[in-house]
Amino acid sequence: MPNPADFPDDLLEAAAAPVADLAAARERVQTPWLRAEEAAEYLRAPVSRVRKLTMMGTIPHEKDGRRVLYHRDELDAFLRGGGSYSP
Repeated sequence: MPNPADFPDDLLEAAAAPVADLAAARERVQTPWLRAEEAAEYLRAPVSRVRKLTMMGTIPHEKDGRRVLYHRDELDAFLRGGGSYSP
């Protein structure tokens, strides 16, 4: 494998710029799925409240292995329903 130090600086800079742009673009992509902390911020509620509602099965959520995720659209429906969710 070639050593990056063997390449001219201008070539490395030319290759690095598109990679940096791509990384910045990926950071801007917003997913509709939120973690508990993000869901709490979205709902303007404490994380402890979101976790309690999750444990009680009151707030809509999905599990991905051990991760608990909340979908923005389902959180909106939850709020529109007055804090009760009916699928």
